[in-house]
Amino acid sequence: MIERFLRSPFTVSVFLIGLAVIYTVGSQMPDRNGLFLLVSGLYGVFVVVYFGLIIYFNRKYPNRRIRIMTYIPYELKEEDEGHQYVTYRACRKVYIYYYFAIPVALVILILFNEIRLLPIFLLTGLGLGQYFIFWSEIKKLND
Repeated sequence: MIERFLRSPFTVSVFLIGLAVIYTVGSQMPDRNGLFLLVSGLYGVFVVVYFGLIIYFNRKYPNRRIRIMTYIPYELKEEDEGHQYVTYRACRKVYIYYYFAIPVALVILILFNEIRLLPIFLLTGLGLGQYFIFWSEIKKLND
């Protein structure tokens, strides 16, 4: 259960949304009032709990360690040929998604360039779309 949560794209989505919210609140309220401190604090608690769970999991299951510092995302769990094929399919779908989504995002940025936070919203939306597509394919492996 813990491993599924730690390797889930949901957790990375929460990281992404948290950073976008912190930037949005911080840029809209330059005096750093209580709301900014609350959002930043909640995000910090989530980060500490997440990495604490990784440390706990690594001590409990040393043969299935999750590396804290790595270039390979935690979601990529390629234990055998079946996992590798599912990962291949998921990565292929994400590539196709970006093939169409990036040009659309650029057109939206050109058309609505007066909206100051639009790049943050688009980047967050692109990232969430990637995680959703990847997760929907990987979910087939877990079912």
